[in-house]
Amino acid sequence: MAYQLDAKFFRKAKRVNRAIEITETQAVIPAVKDSPEIRVSLPNRRPKTMEERKEVLDARYEELAALEEEVEVERRKLMDLTKVFRETTTGGAEVVVQNMKITTLMGRRRDLRYSESWIEDVPGLTLVDVFASKRDTRSIGAEVYQVKTRVEPIESLYVDLGGLAAAANVSAEEEEDSAAAAAATVVEEKKTVKPLTAEERVKGAIIGSAKKAFKLKSSGAGGPVGAP
Repeated sequence: MAYQLDAKFFRKAKRVNRAIEITETQAVIPAVKDSPEIRVSLPNRRPKTMEERKEVLDARYEELAALEEEVEVERRKLMDLTKVFRETTTGGAEVVVQNMKITTLMGRRRDLRYSESWIEDVPGLTLVDVFASKRDTRSIGAEVYQVKTRVEPIESLYVDLGGLAAAANVSAEEEEDSAAAAAATVVEEKKTVKPLTAEERVKGAIIGSAKKAFKLKSSGAGGPVGAP
């Protein structure tokens, strides 16, 4: 079975009760009696600098501020539509559409605020943990879940050097293909130019000679125009 550096890999290490060894290029689960050694290549990544992280966060904050203003504008429109509907009992469809628009904008705002969210179960929770009371130590008696969020997802903290190199190679290949296509187009255009016939060559020579012949107009006295 081929392993990758994902949840299955770490579950395998936990199952065989072995600590994962990290080298410069690989993560290794040491061999055990019933299982061979497992090696997985580490992603070619580097941590982002604080300047790079700040740049990303600043861009998100600017986008969030613009979105907040847009939500406020749409809310005022909704208030106006709702007022018209209450007074005239017309325009209910516009109220529904405006509500849906605001819901979509608020969803975008939530995703910008908390780029990553997940749910974890909280085992063994008692009433003491919930109500901060020392008298009742009974367990909740039901499954309890907690929503957790992260402002910066884990993957946003690193730069994928392998992905950057692959993108650069693809860009270079596309430029080469574009240049080759342009050269082929020029050659094809040259091939499609039809040679001039003898009659067309004669007409061209006559027109060229006419363009080169310039004759000054004469004045009433017979002298050239502009002569002293």
